[in-house]
Amino acid sequence: MNEKNLPLTVIGGYLGAGKTTLINELLIDSNIGRVAIIVNDFGEINIDESLILSHDGDTISLANGCICCSLVDGFAETLTQLRDRADQIDRVVIEVSGVGEPRKIAQWGHTPGFFLDGVVVLVDPSSVIERSEDPYVGEMVCSQIREADLILLSRCDLLKEQEIKPVEKWVKGLTEASVLRNPVSPSLLFGLEKVGEEQESSSIDHVSATLEFVDSIDLAALSLWEKSRPTGVVRVKGFLTIDERSEEMTEIQMCGPNLTLRSSLLTTQQKALVAIATPGTPKASIVKWLKLLSPAK
Repeated sequence: MNEKNLPLTVIGGYLGAGKTTLINELLIDSNIGRVAIIVNDFGEINIDESLILSHDGDTISLANGCICCSLVDGFAETLTQLRDRADQIDRVVIEVSGVGEPRKIAQWGHTPGFFLDGVVVLVDPSSVIERSEDPYVGEMVCSQIREADLILLSRCDLLKEQEIKPVEKWVKGLTEASVLRNPVSPSLLFGLEKVGEEQESSSIDHVSATLEFVDSIDLAALSLWEKSRPTGVVRVKGFLTIDERSEEMTEIQMCGPNLTLRSSLLTTQQKALVAIATPGTPKASIVKWLKLLSPAK
């Protein structure tokens, strides 16, 4: 039996927010590894024919190791098929219908063989405030934003700063989620930095910092620590030992404000955390925050 658990990311957003454009970008992005993307309809996805290795019914296999799956048989059947191919893929992404509820779909990330990596909601800055005031769809638009772990403002390259700023402020008033501007690096969107390895990142890409830990961490201290997360920090991941469960290693995953703890089978994994932040975030502030978990004795 395959014990590998695949990270599952949900991508939502109202109609026209830019979800399909993002999906197409993910299918050709070599930096995120082998991704399986679940969509409602193949017809909406513009896959480069030169990348297609095979088209077998409800699955399209690409030359870069990615897979695109249609939801003809429902989530349960599709995820079962992907779980059987876990050795061939690195992560799963589900595109939610424009009128769907991302947080409900995210529950599939708690099924065997998967873990929820986060809920990403796309927002079109040029129309979101107007749509939020629509008596028919306004509550749905706001609800999708409130359900997100990460907000991705799309089409920012087509707008001026004075057009984006008010929308950014408005969105932050609805949610505690991290608000990013597209385009973003895969490390910010999926947290791809390797745990325990200090890497130099481009200042226009993202900022990251890694800290190793010697002692185990008190669960209450961890809870207080997460609440002091610097604004620019989007993701944290790594492995620690927790006082209350010191006999095993605990995997830490933070996506925006959402902190998840999972028991890890990797007993030899290095005890360390890596924090990934938006460009311009002072690295010193990230390191200082990480050190709050390991104060000097």
